[in-house]
Amino acid sequence: MTTLEKYSFYSLLILIIWLPIPLGSNRDWAWAIAEIWIALQSISLIIAYRGQLPFTLIKHYKYLLCGLALFQLWVLFQTLPLSWGPLSFLSSKSAEIYQLVGAPEGFISLDSRMTLTSFLKGLTYTLLIFNAIFLINSSKRIKQVVLIIVISGTIQAFYAAMMVLLNITESPVFGFSEKGIATGSFVYKNHLANYLMMTLCMGIGLIVTHLHTSPSNSRFVFIKRLLEGVLSRKMYIRLCLIIMVIALVMTRSRMGNTAFFAATTIGGIIALLFYKNKPRALTALVGSVIAIDTIIVGAWFGLEKVKQRLVDTSLGAESRDQVVIWSLDIIRDFPWTGTGMGSFYTVFPMYSQDDIGFYDYAHNDYIQFMVEAGIPATLLLGSIILYSFWRALTVIRTRHSRTMKGIALGCIMSVIGMLIHISVDFNLQPMANAMTFILILFLANATAVLPAIGRLDSQSNEPLHLQSEGPHV
Repeated sequence: MTTLEKYSFYSLLILIIWLPIPLGSNRDWAWAIAEIWIALQSISLIIAYRGQLPFTLIKHYKYLLCGLALFQLWVLFQTLPLSWGPLSFLSSKSAEIYQLVGAPEGFISLDSRMTLTSFLKGLTYTLLIFNAIFLINSSKRIKQVVLIIVISGTIQAFYAAMMVLLNITESPVFGFSEKGIATGSFVYKNHLANYLMMTLCMGIGLIVTHLHTSPSNSRFVFIKRLLEGVLSRKMYIRLCLIIMVIALVMTRSRMGNTAFFAATTIGGIIALLFYKNKPRALTALVGSVIAIDTIIVGAWFGLEKVKQRLVDTSLGAESRDQVVIWSLDIIRDFPWTGTGMGSFYTVFPMYSQDDIGFYDYAHNDYIQFMVEAGIPATLLLGSIILYSFWRALTVIRTRHSRTMKGIALGCIMSVIGMLIHISVDFNLQPMANAMTFILILFLANATAVLPAIGRLDSQSNEPLHLQSEGPHV
């Protein structure tokens, strides 16, 4: 392990904290910084290994990496100029539109420049997985990455809560108007809520890694463990979760709060049903998160306002549902190829049937991906997520490692929360949210293949070598 490789790993940790800071990395200059950052990291890894990268590691993540790579190749293909014959065969509607404007040739994408921009972002996501395979190669580093994710969420939560509690009306750096709703360094409250949902879930998983699986057997041992818990890192993480819950409630995000509540509830039930040698305190932990954090702390800091927003929600007053309905017409016309990644804001006005304002996103990532990438490519991405979910579920059912099982549980909760939240918002569009979620998918796969370290997993009986494909014990 060279010094340059260590610095590359530290740069990954810094990147995790940096991503949400510049407006969620949802501006061209902000995501360009992340793209350059990841590219330099890849170059430094090649130099660190002197061109002899351990490619045998890739086979353990082949479905995740190949799935993302295939999707990016499809996005790149959407930007290539095609003659009328091939284009008419692949997408007759795209050929018709380009011919109407007298273009000499056409593209699958109806906005090839934005699709090329999306390809560069997607290439960055793929490189992130590639780098993570070589950098996050031990259970110690997995825990460090998850800890940094939790720290990043806590920083965002503390900043967002302070802005609200101090009644600050203008953000100190970019001068955006603040309206008493927590947004952190994001522009859109739901993006912060989604980010906090993921970091909260990973924080719960991190706490689970510290829970004892053996019974106390005596009052003395019980009291000793209780005191150790109060004085341990576990309590600091617990305080971080409380801060993040406060900020999550302050976002007033209806589905953000609903997604977190559902993720912890469903994830807790899954853990109680499938967790191998489950810690005796697991039930109490899940119950405390739901009861103490969501109900008591939430009620103190404004959960009632979130509930009122849910009650006041009306399909007649919301126009986002109309956007989804009209977007179905786009999917009908471009079912196999899509209109090109990043082209929604260009295409949607052609299908809008009323003046409902400007919509650059569908406010439903399922719909948006089918519109832009087509149904087959969207199913490809969905299969990657479900495969990662299945691997994490297999980990908590079969492995002995407390570290791997706890983090796998956090990944399961994060995936559940994300799948719920993206049904009503565009949370995979900001780079901060997308890269964090992709990193969580990587961690879900890593928990299935990386070995446990005896010093960190004293109760693990697993051998200290890289596991073969699949979470065998």
